[in-house]
Amino acid sequence: MSTQAVSSIAGKARDNYVVRNVAGALELMLEDRSTAMYLLFLLFILTLGVIGPSLAPYEYDEPIYAEDGDLLRTAPPSLDHPLGTTDTGLDVFSRILYGARPTVITGLLGGSLIIGIGMTIGVTAGYFGGWVDTLLMRFTDIVYGVPLIPFAIVLIALFGVGFIPSIVVIGLLLWRGNARVLRSQVLQIKERPFVLAAKATGASTPRILAKHILPNVATMAVLFFSLGVGYTIILQASLSFIGVSSPFVPSWGIMVRNAYNSGLMADAWWWSLTPGILIALTVLSTFMFGRSYENIAGQGADDAFVQAG
Repeated sequence: MSTQAVSSIAGKARDNYVVRNVAGALELMLEDRSTAMYLLFLLFILTLGVIGPSLAPYEYDEPIYAEDGDLLRTAPPSLDHPLGTTDTGLDVFSRILYGARPTVITGLLGGSLIIGIGMTIGVTAGYFGGWVDTLLMRFTDIVYGVPLIPFAIVLIALFGVGFIPSIVVIGLLLWRGNARVLRSQVLQIKERPFVLAAKATGASTPRILAKHILPNVATMAVLFFSLGVGYTIILQASLSFIGVSSPFVPSWGIMVRNAYNSGLMADAWWWSLTPGILIALTVLSTFMFGRSYENIAGQGADDAFVQAG
């Protein structure tokens, strides 16, 4: 392919409004130090989730034995075991590396379900209005009345304890808040002159939604996705702690639960402290990244997200 052809393709890509939105968003993220810091930490956790198991010195369920042949139970941190061992002789550092992947899967799957369902219902209700709006909002009200933890316990009791089911239950309930907020935004956006002009020129509904509605709610969607990731991680850890998630998945929440059940949280502090801190930092980073990104993107909305056609 010639240099001229490559330049032509690159030029067309830059002219595409989706590419411009993504490029503008990345630029806004990297300009603010705090947002960039949160983003870098989240990228570190994501990378750990991808390559963590390959870096682990031991298998997550491999018992460690001392030189005398006995299990190395609750050994304190050392050069051989930087984060010590559990009461069953498992290497905590290896389990931390293995546990990053379930945590990443939990956050991404739960956050995607939350924003996917919430945006679909909120945008549809706000844009079409009428009986569609009434039906979807009454359904949202019904979901609001369902308590999360009891609902999760009942569903998982019916369909079996599992890692993925516990995440799906969270995603099926926590979309309700962002659906209402996104609906209210769409109600305002669809009355703006550039949307009315697009309708007057005969633009199709999918085109109006893709080019005018969705780019203008993108900032709020990123915020809710970030919040959804954080809420899912902490709620799934809570479900793991009370035993409503698979105990065989080496997640950080399961590690805290196992340490608590052993009765050694105070004596073997290295066992529960590390996963607890990592859960807290991951959730904090997702929340703060979403808030910071919303503020920054809101200031640069004219350049990055608002597409007036």
